[in-house]
Amino acid sequence: MNCIVGILKEFSLEEIKSFERFLNSSYHNKSEKLKILFKEIKKFYPTFTNKKLTKQYLSKKISQNLKYNDSTFRNLISDLQILIEKFLVIEQLFKNGIDSNILLLKSLIDKRQDNLFKTNLKKILAQVEKNGIDSSYYYSKRLLESYKFNYNILNKNEKSKKYIDDNIKIINSYIIYLINYFVTEVINSHLKFVMWRSNFKIGEKANFSLSVLESIDINKISCLIKEVDKDNFFLNLYLNLFLSFYNIENKQYYQNYKSLVSKYHKRLSNDELSYHYSMFISYCVIKNSSSENKFPYDNELFRNYNIFLRGKFFIDKKSRYINETLYRNILILSLRLNKFTWTFKFVSYYSKYLHPGKSKNLINLSYAEYYYHLGSYNNSSIYLKKAFNYLKEIREESFVIKHDIKILYLMIYYDLGYFENLITLLKNYRKFLYRNFLIQSERRRKLNKFLNVLEKLVYLKEGDPKIDIAKLNIDIAKLKNFNYHGWLLNKVQTLNINSHLQN
Repeated sequence: MNCIVGILKEFSLEEIKSFERFLNSSYHNKSEKLKILFKEIKKFYPTFTNKKLTKQYLSKKISQNLKYNDSTFRNLISDLQILIEKFLVIEQLFKNGIDSNILLLKSLIDKRQDNLFKTNLKKILAQVEKNGIDSSYYYSKRLLESYKFNYNILNKNEKSKKYIDDNIKIINSYIIYLINYFVTEVINSHLKFVMWRSNFKIGEKANFSLSVLESIDINKISCLIKEVDKDNFFLNLYLNLFLSFYNIENKQYYQNYKSLVSKYHKRLSNDELSYHYSMFISYCVIKNSSSENKFPYDNELFRNYNIFLRGKFFIDKKSRYINETLYRNILILSLRLNKFTWTFKFVSYYSKYLHPGKSKNLINLSYAEYYYHLGSYNNSSIYLKKAFNYLKEIREESFVIKHDIKILYLMIYYDLGYFENLITLLKNYRKFLYRNFLIQSERRRKLNKFLNVLEKLVYLKEGDPKIDIAKLNIDIAKLKNFNYHGWLLNKVQTLNINSHLQN
């Protein structure tokens, strides 16, 4: 039953009502017991946390005079789950009219409905073009070409030159659409590995996708396609995307890639634009993390974030929420650039686009970060304590924000002078870093270096004569492209100035 409750928790109220109508249809369900079962379960929507919600309670509602039988009840639950899954499939088909209409075309071919096939084919082609170009566009066009070819083979007896020429044209188009879909999907899959490798320890598992791409002369294929279809730009766009990350030191590929997205902006689907703007962001993040200089792409990254947010490119077919990691990265960058007014407006407005199940903790962390940096910048203990209060409201820590929470606690403890709490947290954090194998080795190294420098800062602030400020500055310099480099530098410089003033 937990599985059913888990699914129904994610249903909107309208979906709950739609499923009940679906369940009451004799075409889909002939069991009265299933209708009663769902009617009783839905009374506990949306939380399903009431203690009354038990198998025995539901069984009694279905058959008051029968003794509870676990096997019988499990069969009912299994049947209900099958119907829920069937409902979800049908809902997806109706949401994506193109997929359902393509399936209709196959049926019309089987039923030899010549006029209906032509009418629906024309309608679907118009719909595909209207939605804009992306990988789904080429996937759909490939299917449509295959159905056109099958239709000709099955329904046209005439074997004229025109018939042969038409089929050759269809086959060529099919190959072009297939290549566009295949190559761009491999590039997309490979870049997912690139992103994961920058955040997690995944070793060389991305080598296969890279080996596949290195074995393909994408530029040559793109030129061959243009000989047949001069208007085809998609493969070249993705080639420059791939080269932007493959030759990341050469920023010209990134400029070429951005220029192509700008040139064909109006022809790309909203989901495709969302993807490319997210890749602009990822490029800047990786460039920052790999650069010897201190965050050289901050301004470019901030511009990309603004475009991404204004266009609401975080909303696509896969999600209507803003990704929590992206949200965190935007927040951290704006605070690093001391854009406090912008940050407050960002949290106030865009936090409503966070997933409802994750928003509370992230919003508390966001305001904690905001008030901490504002307090640190203005040397205000009022803001620092306000940040501390927001931080205490966080009850659950996901892997994504766990590091941010711990580091923020450490910084607040330092600024408020809670050194005993700070040292205890330092020890616990070191243990966490040692035990968690998902943390990328370079990130682990930087976090440990941050903890070591912070510990020395505490001892230095408490007057330990063994701490060498000059050596401490060298250690901080090694963390140039680390998010908290500026914070460490500011603290050691403050201590250095105070030391000179005292002398």
